[in-house]
Amino acid sequence: MKTLVTGATGFIGTHLVKALLAEGRNVKCLVRKSSNTNHLQELGVELFYGDLLYKESLQEIAKNVNIVYHLAGIVHSKKSSDYYKINTYGTQNLLEVLLSEKIERFVYLSSIAATGPNLEHNILLDEQSPCSPIDPYGRSKLGAEKLLMNVFKKHEFPIVIVRPPTVYGPLGRSQIIKKILQRVQKGSFLIMGSKEKLRSMCYIDNLIQGMLVAERFTNAIGEIYFLADERPYTYKEIFKTVSQEMGIVFKETQLPGWIGNISGLAFKLLSRMGFYSLPLYTAWHMVLDMACDITKAKEQLHYRPKVYIKEGIQETVKYYLEKNSV
Repeated sequence: MKTLVTGATGFIGTHLVKALLAEGRNVKCLVRKSSNTNHLQELGVELFYGDLLYKESLQEIAKNVNIVYHLAGIVHSKKSSDYYKINTYGTQNLLEVLLSEKIERFVYLSSIAATGPNLEHNILLDEQSPCSPIDPYGRSKLGAEKLLMNVFKKHEFPIVIVRPPTVYGPLGRSQIIKKILQRVQKGSFLIMGSKEKLRSMCYIDNLIQGMLVAERFTNAIGEIYFLADERPYTYKEIFKTVSQEMGIVFKETQLPGWIGNISGLAFKLLSRMGFYSLPLYTAWHMVLDMACDITKAKEQLHYRPKVYIKEGIQETVKYYLEKNSV
């Protein structure tokens, strides 16, 4: 039997496939014909060519498959509609193909964005927090979560949903992390609002560990879990750790929080018009808390994040500097 991974050519997917192969798994990866599959071919996994947007291309995808990790999705696009096409309706297409198959576990990679920011400072998000996503990406992820929960309730389909925050580490493509590294390297950083705003992050090894245990525990079926590092960090702590690892003393320029709030209003206006502005979203994000509590995953899945910010940032900075990709 095989483990199917969608989104295998991405940052998280690459690490997941390697972890599955290290366990001796037989892995099949959904890829598009336009994808760069060189590293997957080197790993010796089975490639299945298809596209989540076209259900007919997925008809044979579940052959001999018993475990599914659904990671494929879009994080950044200039068009708001793209998020729903791929993240929500693409998930629906995959589900419709898999429903008649004997799938033992379907692990879905959602996002903290499906919940939205903390309603109050220092009150962490948990799985019972009301979902109020603030951007098309978050709303599309929440839409996929609702589809999955409906299928679980109607068909007892064995889904598990995991919600990571910003994921960092070698091979990472996070715009937030890259922006921080770039600004620190230049010796200055603009901070909007308070440096004490909280941000949950998840080192890639911690996330992979959490996803693998979510597959194994029977009591995880039909549940949602936040997966993150042991605790949230303040922006001040993140910037300080990055600068220390890069060996750079940088100057902070603090701007009033209302600039970020205005950026948020402009972002929402453009989103209603069908456009997605990453610079506006990034500015708005800096005045928000996005921090979660991982107690449920620790209690029910025995999730134990082993990598903390110093080690995680050290490995991330090392990778970016070696690849000259900052």
